[in-house]
Amino acid sequence: MLGVTTDADAAAIRRAYLALARRHHPDGHTAAGPKAVASAERRMQEVNAAWAVLGDATLRRKYDDEQDGRADLPPRGATINRASGPRWTPRPNDTAWMDDFDAWRNDDEDFVPPETPRTPRQQAFTVLPVVVFGLSVVTGFVGLAVDTPALLAAAFIGVMLSVLLLMLLTLMEMRGRAAR
Repeated sequence: MLGVTTDADAAAIRRAYLALARRHHPDGHTAAGPKAVASAERRMQEVNAAWAVLGDATLRRKYDDEQDGRADLPPRGATINRASGPRWTPRPNDTAWMDDFDAWRNDDEDFVPPETPRTPRQQAFTVLPVVVFGLSVVTGFVGLAVDTPALLAAAFIGVMLSVLLLMLLTLMEMRGRAAR
């Protein structure tokens, strides 16, 4: 499935998986249409299934032990052609996992703390970078129209100030969330 030899080391398997994942990830095929996305999804599932086994040393050893008894596989060390051979198919009647979604849920991780109400000063400070940027853009256009270097300099300083205010606002928000 990954196109590696049966005696490939873990690094080679990982490189092959990453190359196929980049090539077949459905997000990379959205421009080609729904059929291409569906095909990429199927292929990505196959690649992920192969990686799930070959990426884990214990599962790979078990898989290799099981494959040693099969006569229809090429010998160890031979390159496996991905295009030949049977495709992966689920075991018959293997649908029990579909009914057990409650076991996957962890309610502790889904908890989002409520937002604390903002004071009028905090709300004004949130809008301040946008206002400064807007005034700077208008000042810049006026400076270009009247060909005044002082207005252009003021516009440049205003844009830089709005960027600094935006970064400061972001840091304050991060500090506030860390304190909660």
